[in-house]
Amino acid sequence: MTSQVFRRMFRDATLEIDDLFLLESFQIALLPGWLPERELGVVLGARPEIARFLATRCPEIATFVDSVIEQHGDPASPEEVITCGDEVVWTIADLIVYNKCPEVYDLLPFHGWDFAEITSIVDLAGKTVIDCGAGTGRVALEAAETAALVFAVEPVSRLRQFIRTEARSRGLRNLYVVDGFGHSLPFPDSFANVLITSHALGWRLTEELAEFERVVHKSGTILHCPGAAAGAEDDRHAELISAPWGYQFSEFDDADGRKRKYWKRV
Repeated sequence: MTSQVFRRMFRDATLEIDDLFLLESFQIALLPGWLPERELGVVLGARPEIARFLATRCPEIATFVDSVIEQHGDPASPEEVITCGDEVVWTIADLIVYNKCPEVYDLLPFHGWDFAEITSIVDLAGKTVIDCGAGTGRVALEAAETAALVFAVEPVSRLRQFIRTEARSRGLRNLYVVDGFGHSLPFPDSFANVLITSHALGWRLTEELAEFERVVHKSGTILHCPGAAAGAEDDRHAELISAPWGYQFSEFDDADGRKRKYWKRV
């Protein structure tokens, strides 16, 4: 997405260049190839403490940090630094919003899909459920109303805190929030009856799909809802429906357009 798209999406958020200090190491690792290098070099040349933070927090991008400063970090006017900083933070606004103001992310329209899209596929009553890439916990919190146990897996610490706070406010005692990634889940084999993702699939798709099948026991169910925009005939769709994964899929109307969900029984 472009910075303009994020400005419209997160119109209630106020972002500033110091928000880069909120990023976690795995988020910083994503910056090369994503951020505009000229604007980033201008910012880091003017704010060496941010450059040190990024390189120290995520040493694997230290060479990239040095390179953009060498190429674009010549002294700039205060106005140019502000303009470049604004473009940098809005280019990665989703990462920053996760850490700074998850309540803004939680109110986005695409979280408003009908949970019956899941319960029409699988009954969660009495089940152990994993919500992978839980975000602000929309799926985990709703699943916990009927499931026996729910584990919300989320790598962003601020989002984990957000889910825990919301679970306490709802009096939910069967929801556990844990750190982890879809391609490396902190559970033993055949741990859960159901695994669900929502807007959290495809960072390392093949590894994720294999990991999902490892932690869901035989006769369990895996769902990705929403899994993609309807009509998106991309590599992710092709892999999901092909061997060895063999997902079924259908389409439904969502608040921000028609979507596609995928599911399979292991």
